[in-house]
Amino acid sequence: MLYVLTALKCEAAALEGLPGKHIVTGVGAFAAKALQNIDLESSDSVINIGCSAGLKGGCYLVNSVTDEDSGRRYYPDMLMGPVLPEAPLITSSSIVTDPKPGYLYDMEASLICAHAMKKLAPSRIAIVKAVSDDGSRRPSANEVTALLRGYRKEIEQIIEYFSREPETRDYMPLPDTVTEELRLTQYMKCEFEDLVHYCVVSGKNEKLNGILDEMRACGTLPVKDKRQGRRVLDEIFSRIR
Repeated sequence: MLYVLTALKCEAAALEGLPGKHIVTGVGAFAAKALQNIDLESSDSVINIGCSAGLKGGCYLVNSVTDEDSGRRYYPDMLMGPVLPEAPLITSSSIVTDPKPGYLYDMEASLICAHAMKKLAPSRIAIVKAVSDDGSRRPSANEVTALLRGYRKEIEQIIEYFSREPETRDYMPLPDTVTEELRLTQYMKCEFEDLVHYCVVSGKNEKLNGILDEMRACGTLPVKDKRQGRRVLDEIFSRIR
């Protein structure tokens, strides 16, 4: 099953007629409650499509989602090729009026990722956001619908990609000692597990193992403390993605 999730009815209106089960989740606490009623299977896919705040216009495929309150980060799929430019996103629990350059902002993507990644690999999740405002004003419902309709062709390509059966790959799991070498906190461990899933579906296991071996050879691994582990984990992400 392909689930197409939007926060608002005016976003859903732009996607009428496209494949998938369409669900309007609402934002914040409303989204969290709505997600509890979506019982995912490992073969399902989830696409969150909607609008966001940002300083630069356009429509983007989100390559990382950061929950502003918890600091937890998620890394959705980046395997389908250059359908849209990529951008990082921050999910805030309140309306953002001063977005940082280079970042998108919404109020639901991290909640969707947290729910979906309990059952799905990151390769079965996508976040698509069109910039509707810079935080200084709230667009009307008609403006939101018209904005997303302008990117319908690209959205159709993404939905078509996620409508396919998920690929399966054989791989050798990483030893538990890697987590110890990186001195990962619990949510850093979850981030690393997401990256391992990504490497499995994208065929980058050898690249990941090569990076880890290189870090051991130059003394970067094992790390001395959790702060250094955070820096090293970020470096691994940047080299893989």
